[in-house]
Amino acid sequence: MNTGEEKTKQEESNELKTALEIYLKTEKKKERKSIMKINKNEMIITIDSELGSNGDKIADELSQILGIPCYGEEILDRASEISGIPYKLMHRYDGRTVHAAYDLLADSDEPIKIAPAADFVTAQVFAARQLASAGPCILVDRHANAALAGNKNHISIFIHADFEDRAKVFASQKGLSETAAVRSLKKADRAYGNYYRGNNKGWGDAGKYDMTVNASDADTAAVAEMIVSFLETMTGMTLRQEERQKKVG
Repeated sequence: MNTGEEKTKQEESNELKTALEIYLKTEKKKERKSIMKINKNEMIITIDSELGSNGDKIADELSQILGIPCYGEEILDRASEISGIPYKLMHRYDGRTVHAAYDLLADSDEPIKIAPAADFVTAQVFAARQLASAGPCILVDRHANAALAGNKNHISIFIHADFEDRAKVFASQKGLSETAAVRSLKKADRAYGNYYRGNNKGWGDAGKYDMTVNASDADTAAVAEMIVSFLETMTGMTLRQEERQKKVG
């Protein structure tokens, strides 16, 4: 006998499938770039996401289903290697504008010069392109979408969620009360949005992406499954790792 939780997940799955069908019908009426001709052996997926929308978790789930690597903070690691900007600074200013001219690292007795904000962004752009050149992968935030613009095998996705749902996730991530999380998220949203839009005016604009997903109240695995269904429908290809392995076997 199904439990109430199982029924809820089934209902959620049905709602997601319905949303996907509606989305696909809508997309047919729009003049959007075609992703029908992508080469799945060179497919690069970029995910931009709002704070608290679980974009990173959804990307990880997607990575497991497709059997391709997912890079998030790894973009920062590579950017640090490329630019020479200290690792801790690159991570410290992830998604944040660099305002100060100098910053004192916790483990250093000497002030370390911070490169201009543009250097941080440029390094991340080059890092995303370098990681993408190694083969199919998923790149999460950190200017990857802008970096891969023009790549014929690039699929762009934007993940968002209702503010109330994002505030709950934010509270859990930061160890805050819900009231404190609401205040903190409003402030963080402004800074985060200004940072990305300052370097990419199309950030968060649904019309600039191949797919947008509202992840409110949705299980991250279910959202990832919906994204895969969308990709397989639009490309006519089998992308799930398990299904590909069955065909080979």
